[in-house]
Amino acid sequence: MSTVIQEETMIFLWSVLHGAAMTLLYDVLRALRRAFPHGLLAVSAEDFMYWLTAGFLTFCFAFQRTDGVVRAYVAVGIAIGAVLYHHSVSSGFVKALAWLLTQIRRGCSCVFRRLSRIFRAIAKILAKPIAKILAKPVRKKRIKSQKTIEIHRKKGYNARKG
Repeated sequence: MSTVIQEETMIFLWSVLHGAAMTLLYDVLRALRRAFPHGLLAVSAEDFMYWLTAGFLTFCFAFQRTDGVVRAYVAVGIAIGAVLYHHSVSSGFVKALAWLLTQIRRGCSCVFRRLSRIFRAIAKILAKPIAKILAKPVRKKRIKSQKTIEIHRKKGYNARKG
């Protein structure tokens, strides 16, 4: 077999691997979406970022392997790799990764809930002493009798001002 044919065969096999890797990357997004449900806007942004990344990586792959020459067998290899991966491993991988991420989310949620309870209890205990420290004492003069008020009026003091 000539070296050109061997080289093109290797490029084809690498393109098959590249297609499978791009599909695997998208499956990671799918698993994240199952474990952490979010809205249409976030999903659209993720898809946009995925396609930008996939396009850039595919461009880099083609530029590196074929010196930028567009070859049909590279596109066919990428498609074959994506289809083979999708129909063989994809669903099991997404289920397993989504399950693992869900367990991690639940574990973190449980830890955060317990920490939250502890911090709320500490805050409840410390609230009154901190409020006393932070509160500015207000001192009011108390006038004990009507006689004292009359004395203050005669002297020109305002009883309300103190």
